[in-house]
Amino acid sequence: EHREPELASIRMLAVAAEAQGRGVGRALTEAAMDRARAAGAPGMILHSTWVMTTAHRLYQRLGWVRDPSLDWEPEPGVDLWGFRITF
Repeated sequence: EHREPELASIRMLAVAAEAQGRGVGRALTEAAMDRARAAGAPGMILHSTWVMTTAHRLYQRLGWVRDPSLDWEPEPGVDLWGFRITF
């Protein structure tokens, strides 16, 4: 899904509605980042839909940066926004 094989990625991350707002998304994202660092990845990439604004704010608080060069449309009408972080 991206052209930078040296980077780790988050394929999909979701939190059940009843668990949202309790730090679960942050813990999952940080765990993925920790694993990527431990594996020696220089950074990570993820994609998110434009409506996931709460997730976008979390990613940005953790140091992720919106990267429009990573945006893609896997299917017509499914627009994914790219984010990246460098360790």
